[in-house]
Amino acid sequence: MPKNIQTEHIVRMFPFEFYDELSGQLAGFTIMNSAFFLEGHIHINENKKREMFESNREKVEKHTLNQNNILSVEPIGELLMLDTCCTNEQKEAILKGGLQRSQVPISILAVQLYDSSAQPVLASDVSEETIARIPEILWDDPNLLIAIVSLTEEGPNVGILKSPAHIERMVFENTESAETNEEQHHE
Repeated sequence: MPKNIQTEHIVRMFPFEFYDELSGQLAGFTIMNSAFFLEGHIHINENKKREMFESNREKVEKHTLNQNNILSVEPIGELLMLDTCCTNEQKEAILKGGLQRSQVPISILAVQLYDSSAQPVLASDVSEETIARIPEILWDDPNLLIAIVSLTEEGPNVGILKSPAHIERMVFENTESAETNEEQHHE
């Protein structure tokens, strides 16, 4: 079983257009890729933005984000880590020089695609042949979960930005169940 999805598949499934469309939808977060991180602070045309994205992506490919890029988090299960991100406040502090990138807690843009039977597709138990057949994925695909995973001392903290209805129900049920158990424990 793979612990990662090969870079070539990630590049095909999640091209520049995916990130470009998604970056405008990220409530309160900014993708750390310089094409989006510097957006709004420098004027660049679409071609230059694409070049910056591809150049930054090649640098990241050489690092660990594309190795062991399948992360399991409760209660969702496995997620594919795509890119690092930060809050808009952290971005502004970095750009103003009050904060170094290395001082920003690690947050990761992560996704999961579900098939028609609500099973995860970008997962360690799915063959590379199956992954190789997945076409480009659109950020607004109704079967796509998009999350921000913040790595904390207590473990991963997941913020769901968009998800299929069955995942929303599962997370909501688990949250209600945990709150009920906590209330019973305190009584």
